[in-house]
Order: sequence, then structure tokens, then C-alpha cells
Amino acid sequence: MTEQAAALFGAVSRAYALHRPTYPESFFSAFAARCPAQGSVWDCGCGSGQASLALTDHFGQVLASDASAEQLKQAPPHPRIRYQQAPATASGLPQASVDGVLVAAAVHWFAGEAFNAEVRRVARAGAVLAWIGYLPLQLAAAELQNRLDHFYGTSLEPWWPPERQWVDRSYQGLPFPGEEWAFPDQLWIERQWNLADLLGYLGTWSAVERARQQGIDPLQPLDAELRQLWPDAGNQQLLVRWPLMGRWGRISR
Repeated sequence: MTEQAAALFGAVSRAYALHRPTYPESFFSAFAARCPAQGSVWDCGCGSGQASLALTDHFGQVLASDASAEQLKQAPPHPRIRYQQAPATASGLPQASVDGVLVAAAVHWFAGEAFNAEVRRVARAGAVLAWIGYLPLQLAAAELQNRLDHFYGTSLEPWWPPERQWVDRSYQGLPFPGEEWAFPDQLWIERQWNLADLLGYLGTWSAVERARQQGIDPLQPLDAELRQLWPDAGNQQLLVRWPLMGRWGRISR
């Protein structure tokens, strides 16, 4: 992760831990099953530990690293998780020490040959690499969805960092260090959220934080607009869904 990205997400570390969604359990089961063993896994760019915690159900040890000290302070302690502040390209892990490498909603910040070299260095024979993330959220109400689509694609367009393009492309085009498999389809993240929950999540977006650093809060006008469209003035819970996306495969030696 670049220093700029570490600073951006460090500034919203508390909100990130509170409002970022976790991932489908079925994916972690499938990922662990494809690894050659379940002794240890590297959760790279772990943030506040959403994926790290899920991985403890499947691996004996989770080695979780992130470039942001502020994010790591929000991560939940667990006897099988070892957190470490480190860049993705220099994890400090021993050579050939992990059965799998997972990157959740972060690989677009540091993907490239330097990171791939580090993945190959720490991977045991047959280890599996997975990059996971999610596409823009979906709501059933067309008016709400249209307004959120406009906010994502138009209102925030000046503030999105260039790395965001890789998320919109489901990470396609980034160099992958191994033999890829077809990524599972029809996996969704689902939550029942009211408007306050949604706004808390939107406040963790890098584009929103970049705008706020320039003295502009794009969530204020959005809150006013959505409150008129959301049932019960924003208090009713609605189903919010994100399509899970990513890439995975066997790491080449």
C-alpha cells in the first residue's frame, strides 16, 4: 500500500472497523480447501482485520499485515492472529512459510511485480493466492439506486484515486503471479441497513476522505437527498447487497 493510501485509510480507521462489511463464509471455506495445507495464511493489507478473523476458522495461524498502524489498532485480538505493520512488498515473513495468501479489498493499492515477488517468496509449494473485493452496492429501490450510482460515478469522480479503476474492472489487467482459476460467481455480501448505516459505510470511501481533506463533505447533500427517498425518513432497514468479485489461483514458483 502506498503511503498516501495508508494515510487515507488511517484517517478513517475507526469508521472502517465499524462500517466495512465482512465477506461470505463460503468463500473462505473454498479458499482454505484449495490450499495445500491449513497451517498458516498471510492476510496482506488486512486493514482492521475483517478477513483475518474469518480466516481463523480455517487456518492454524493468520499472519495479518498492513501498512497503516491506525488500521491495525482497530483490529480485534485473537490467539491465532499475529498482526504486523509492514508494506505489502516487504512483509518480513520467512521464506516458504504460508499455505495461502489473501488480499481483501486492497490489492489495487500495491499490485505489481514487487508484490508478486514477495508472494512467491513467502509461499510454500502449491500455495494459493486470492484477491477479493466487491463491486458497488445494490438496492432494490430504483430511485435510491440511481442516486447512489450518480454519487459514485459522477459526484465523486474528481476525488477517486486512479487505483479505483482496478476495482471497477474486478482486478482484471493486474499481473497475477500464477495459474488462475475461474472465480466463483453468484457470491454476495448482504446486510440489512438503515440510512445511518449506509452513510457510515460511504464515509470510509477513499474519495469521500480525499474530498473532506480539501474542505468538502460530499455526504451532507447526499444525506438530505436520500432521507427524502428512504422509507421512514431513513430509519427503516433495507437489504443492501454487493457482488463479490476477485481473482484466485495457484502461485507459481
